Amino acid sequence: MQCPFCNSDRLRLSRRRPEDGAWRSLVCTAYRCRQCGRRSLHRSGGLLIGLTAMSTLAVTFALGFAVGALQGPGNADEGLRDTDQLLLTAANGGDTKAQLRLGLAYLNGDGAPRDSVTGIKWTRRAAEQGHAEAQYVLGTLYQSGRGTLQSFPQAFQWYERAALQNHVRAQYQLGLMYRSGLGVPVDKGMAYTMLNLAAAQGHEQATSVRDELLASLTREQVHAAQRAALEWQPTVASE
Repeated sequence: MQCPFCNSDRLRLSRRRPEDGAWRSLVCTAYRCRQCGRRSLHRSGGLLIGLTAMSTLAVTFALGFAVGALQGPGNADEGLRDTDQLLLTAANGGDTKAQLRLGLAYLNGDGAPRDSVTGIKWTRRAAEQGHAEAQYVLGTLYQSGRGTLQSFPQAFQWYERAALQNHVRAQYQLGLMYRSGLGVPVDKGMAYTMLNLAAAQGHEQATSVRDELLASLTREQVHAAQRAALEWQPTVASE
C-alpha cells in the first residue's frame, strides 16, 4: 500500500474525520503519509468479504449437504467426535467462533484428526469474515510456516487486520515486525507506536521491548510515535 500523492509506503493510521462520511468510514481506512504528510483513504477488504459472506448465509445449509455428498468417504470432517458435529454444523452455517474453534481442533489434533490443511481452511474462513483472533492465528501460521509456506508479508497483513480491531497480541507482533523489517520495511517509529498500543493494554513484553527501542529513536521520532498512538482508533471491536 502506497501514498497516492508521493508513492511512499511509509503510511500510518490516521483518525477518522466527519468529512469521511459514514459509508466511507466503514469500507475505508484512513492513513497519513509519514513522508509527505498528506492524508488518504484506502479501501479495506475485510468488510466487503463479510458482506459477501452474509449474503450467502441463507443458502449455506443447503450447500453444506451438497458439498458433503461430493466429498464422499474422504471428507476430513468425518474424523470429528460426535460431540463436535454440532460445532461443524455451526461452522458450516457461517458462525465465525465455531469456524475458529474447528480450525484449532484440526491444527492441534484436539477432538479432530491433526490436519493442518483443514485447520487453516476453517481458520481462514473465520479470518476473512473479520474475526480478530482468527486473523491473529492465521498470522502466526504464516509467520512460523506451520501447515503452509512461510510468508512474512502474509503474516504482517493478517496481524495488521487483527491489530486494527485492537487485538493486543497482533499489535505486539506488528511492533516486532516493524522493528526487525519482517514482511515490511524497518520502521522503528511505527514499531514504537504499535508496541506502545500493546503496552497500554497491559502487554508486559510489549512494554519491555518498547522501552528498549526508545534508546534508538530521536526525540522527534519518539514524539511522533506517541502522537500516532494517541490518534490511533480501532476500526471495530475485537471478538
